[in-house]
Amino acid sequence: MNRSMRTRHVLPDSPEASSALLYEALSAAGSLLWAYDLSLGQFEFRGDAQSLGLTPFHDVMTLETLAPLLAGGEAERLDTVLRALDVLTSIDLPGDDDVQCLLRLKDRRLVYLKGRRVARGLALGTLTDLSRDMRHAASNGGGQPGAGLDLEDSHIDSLTGLYSRSGFLPAVRTLLARPGDYDFVVCDLNRFRRLNEALGHERADLVLSLLAQRLRDAFPGCAVLARLGEDEFAVLTQRGFPRVSERMRNALERTISVAGFDIHPTFSMGAVAVEGGEAALDGGELLRRAEMAVEVAKSRGAGGVAAYKRDLESDGLTRLALEAELRKAFISGEIHAWYQPIVDLETGVIAGFEALARWVHPKRGVIPPDNFLSATRDLGMMTDLGTIIMNATVMTLGKWLKSYRLPEGFFISVNLSAPEIERLHLVEDVSRLIREHDLPVKALKLEVTESDVMRDPAASARVLEDLRDAGAGIALDDFGTGFSSLSYLAKLPFDTLKIDRSFVSTLGKEESSEKIVRAILTLGRDLGLDVVAEGVEDMALASQLYGLGCGLGQGYGFARALKAQDAEAFLVASLAQADASGITRRA
Repeated sequence: MNRSMRTRHVLPDSPEASSALLYEALSAAGSLLWAYDLSLGQFEFRGDAQSLGLTPFHDVMTLETLAPLLAGGEAERLDTVLRALDVLTSIDLPGDDDVQCLLRLKDRRLVYLKGRRVARGLALGTLTDLSRDMRHAASNGGGQPGAGLDLEDSHIDSLTGLYSRSGFLPAVRTLLARPGDYDFVVCDLNRFRRLNEALGHERADLVLSLLAQRLRDAFPGCAVLARLGEDEFAVLTQRGFPRVSERMRNALERTISVAGFDIHPTFSMGAVAVEGGEAALDGGELLRRAEMAVEVAKSRGAGGVAAYKRDLESDGLTRLALEAELRKAFISGEIHAWYQPIVDLETGVIAGFEALARWVHPKRGVIPPDNFLSATRDLGMMTDLGTIIMNATVMTLGKWLKSYRLPEGFFISVNLSAPEIERLHLVEDVSRLIREHDLPVKALKLEVTESDVMRDPAASARVLEDLRDAGAGIALDDFGTGFSSLSYLAKLPFDTLKIDRSFVSTLGKEESSEKIVRAILTLGRDLGLDVVAEGVEDMALASQLYGLGCGLGQGYGFARALKAQDAEAFLVASLAQADASGITRRA
């Protein structure tokens, strides 16, 4: 941004009466007025910088002259925002785009640059000394970090200037010492890891810092504001109207424009009502209750909110008991592979199976995966689960290959979770299993979801290509519900697409579903891929799918997931049907 220092004044000069009043108001608010001229690459500042302690800020400055005043990395953060403005200008969007950036100065203070693009190549706004605001709030009994603010202090989160988790606890104790009714809300930013991967850490940090400033704007008075974790914020304040969770949602869930991207943040929130005074809860207990409520909110989907209630305690104990039993189940052999048939829609004959995990509890019977997969994930045992299902499936497949003349292209598919895709030696283990059991090419099919693959498309592509070279088939599950681009679909080594059940189940009810199914079938045909429709619940739906050109179907209309011996009986009956129909099978 090395542009010449030509000066074009776009802010009013201070001698004018109206300007004097403006600067007096800005000074009272702890702010300077600024303009940024893209064509010149320069800022113009107006206001009483000396009274604000911002004397290094001169009337006219470029990014290069600002950089020495900023903490390490902050000039690059500001440059990211300005480049975004550059992009917006180049495509000549309407002049109402937010310009926002939270910056740390060399002296460890926080300043907040905020404004709007008001014309092509021109943005106007204010620069506010947040450290001054925090000290003022503290001196008036507020809960935000106050006098002696030091961004190196472990009590202060250096990115946002809010309390850190360690600073939150004493701040809560101080505020709750006063009698009254309070509300405490913890909010968790949904899909932050995806945001980090898409934008990079610097831009994701910018999003977090802007969200923190929005919290300050929404709770300017006596409130404890904290960043408890990477993507988790908290507010404790006196009860009022509107409710704290509603104020937080209104403040935080507004579009953020970062480097040409529009980010639409959503939060899962857990709320706790608490009384202040001598019997007030301590901060640790408040956190425990709120985070229990956050988990309930997450289970309701993105954007959920839940209030702490006593019955959550029993739910929490139940979850702990479930996790303890689940650990034992992995050791004692209670986790099994069951198999759901995949049928040729033209002939009705078996084409393959999908292996699905089932927990066969000695007292409670069969526990479906929806009831234990999340616990398995939380325990970090997804790779253990995958190993159990993979080994059982390969043994079953090897046995059937030796015992029966199976249809040409017969396969059993196994789901690969994201931790398994990232696991070292996955390719070597799969290759060994295929060799040891003498499996034909693509007889073992590995299913991955769009969302798991898109966590790191380049790395996933390498792993999937190596698995294909080892002799495995590769299927893309839940197609149409994730975030992948068609360019990646063409590059990745898939041989099968699976149409998500959400489109299949509404096929006869929603015109859009039929259009989506037709589009996927056309795409599969053009790319030379097999297509499997999931969620085929009856023969009428199977017939409709076949009429659209779908070759394979899977769902309750054929059979539910079957334990190994029942799946073998289904296989034998289907092979007998194939013989009776004269359908050619592999010798």
